[in-house]
Amino acid sequence: MGLMPRAAKKTRAPSTARGLATRERLLAAAQEVFAEGSYHEVSVSAICRRAGVALGTFYQYFADKEAIFSELVARASMALQMELTRVLHTEGDLRAQLDRILTAFFAFIRHHRASYRIFREVEFINKRMHHRFYDGLIALLREFLAEQRRRGQIRALDPEVAATALIGVAYFLTLRWLILGPGEVPESARHTAVEFLLSGIDTGRPLTSSRHPGGATSFSEVTPSPPVTRGALSRQRLLQAAKACFSRKGFYATSIAEITRRAGVSLGAFYLYFSSKTEILDELVRDLNTQLRRNARAAIAGLTDRREIEREGFRAFFDFIRRNREAYRIVREAEFVSPSVARWYFERLAHGYVRGLQEGMRRGEIRPLDAEALAYCLMGIGHFVGLRWVVWSKRSTLPKRALHHVIDLILHGLKASPSREEGSPS
Repeated sequence: MGLMPRAAKKTRAPSTARGLATRERLLAAAQEVFAEGSYHEVSVSAICRRAGVALGTFYQYFADKEAIFSELVARASMALQMELTRVLHTEGDLRAQLDRILTAFFAFIRHHRASYRIFREVEFINKRMHHRFYDGLIALLREFLAEQRRRGQIRALDPEVAATALIGVAYFLTLRWLILGPGEVPESARHTAVEFLLSGIDTGRPLTSSRHPGGATSFSEVTPSPPVTRGALSRQRLLQAAKACFSRKGFYATSIAEITRRAGVSLGAFYLYFSSKTEILDELVRDLNTQLRRNARAAIAGLTDRREIEREGFRAFFDFIRRNREAYRIVREAEFVSPSVARWYFERLAHGYVRGLQEGMRRGEIRPLDAEALAYCLMGIGHFVGLRWVVWSKRSTLPKRALHHVIDLILHGLKASPSREEGSPS
């Protein structure tokens, strides 16, 4: 006979001021504990100890750990949406409104770090809730941008694409300076983001579209891989097995035994090459970084104009995401499992990107802006558009219309200009 389904735990809404205070204390304790570690590392017992209540008291108000986590995510999501709604209903020109949107986003994250860490991690706990959160933000910004388009303030860009790009810019500046960095987005970075969103990167200089041998590159140089020796084959099989397991089940749900079984090696062989499951995750992140840069380098080989490099680089990035959509989850999960390698991953990409942007600025092809901030803005757009239209939607490729509008936005920005044909990337 199979196991009977477990009955759902009965919970109750607090009916007294004391009960309400206890429930709020549990929520506050859970937020603290989740902010200190990964969701998978947190236990209900740890939450109860932090709140100073008995285990049984927890189950009076919440069915399980996911239930209290879900409420924290819902609260954080609502608070951020309310703040953005307030900002979006403030009058001003497009520049002022974009600046207020970014300022409000950064201020919210700075003052609600624990909440933000929680709803970043929800992607790996409850995908439906994660998508609802971002769908809500995109809907708010889409309506704002559609209204600006009706008023003639922005160009004939798809508001959905523009809203997704705006969130990508805000997210990656947050990632660089508030999560992986010192804790404050510099005014110069915010100013660069606003200027970029308004007018794009194109200076209007005639485009050089031909390819030349040994042309400029846009990403960090990639050192060719050394020949694979016989002794390295087992290590490579372990990496491939770990990649498949982490992509399908996630880091925490995968055991080392599963990895070795899939690789066809003994458990002891694993420890000849890796000291822990985290170490093999780190190696996979580094390998994906190398693959991504090699892919980009091949796509832009021989191009010398920075605008063409961006166009082809973005196409190559979206194609890479399409071919590695499940593996890309590994990079995202590393932000929580191994923050140091996640920091390395983004900094390694940004390092070469900054150099390439600076070269384009010196040649007068793209506008003179803070190169590091611009690199993270562009990385954020690629990342978030790739997630929304390729990874989350399971599409075979990024729709041509979306790609057209992404590149148009990058080159020319949002702001309507009477001297430029709208919606038409040069």
